[in-house]
Amino acid sequence: MDKTATLAARPAAGRWLGIDVWTIAPALLVLALAVLLSVVLPSIDSDTAYRDQVHKGDVAQLADGITLVPTPGWQLASGALVGHTRSLVGSTAGTELIDGSISFSVQAAPFQGTPSALLTRVNKISADLHRARGSAAGTTDRYAVTTRQGIVGVAEDFVGVAREGSVVAFVFKSRGRSQGTTTREGLELVVSGASGEISRRRDDIVAMIRSIRAAS
Repeated sequence: MDKTATLAARPAAGRWLGIDVWTIAPALLVLALAVLLSVVLPSIDSDTAYRDQVHKGDVAQLADGITLVPTPGWQLASGALVGHTRSLVGSTAGTELIDGSISFSVQAAPFQGTPSALLTRVNKISADLHRARGSAAGTTDRYAVTTRQGIVGVAEDFVGVAREGSVVAFVFKSRGRSQGTTTREGLELVVSGASGEISRRRDDIVAMIRSIRAAS
């Protein structure tokens, strides 16, 4: 067989179906957040019942090596609490906390860019989805958000027809406990709810964002 033909038949290293493999996880993260902003959050019913109430001392596992301290009394709709699950939480994961009509959602996945770059990618896809649904939301200028650990992220607030909230992007250097290696993990937080509810729980929301930390 012709060696040239054989080589041509093989996929290039790091590519699958013509796509760079390293871009797949970040793209999925961006798409997940876009769907969350434009489809999932507006449909949340404040009367929905959740059974996993968060208690004092509970810690949410956002991704391998990254945690958040949820406010007691909120409900864990999805995700894992440290010490409450036998399965390891990987580098790609989702967590959602609920309080009344307010949703505090976090999506995590490996990401090599900056927080600003991650937020830009989310906004681009979200704008396309909002345009298709005819429900574009207004956004504020970006501003810095800092965790107690000193990690600086970028955020912006949004206002829609029925809900308002904030989108925050962080990129952590995390030493995952399952593999012991340092990785760069992108986190997108979306907080959404009725305007009165957001104001009522602002201190809780700020405290939870500032509590996010990566294992060192």
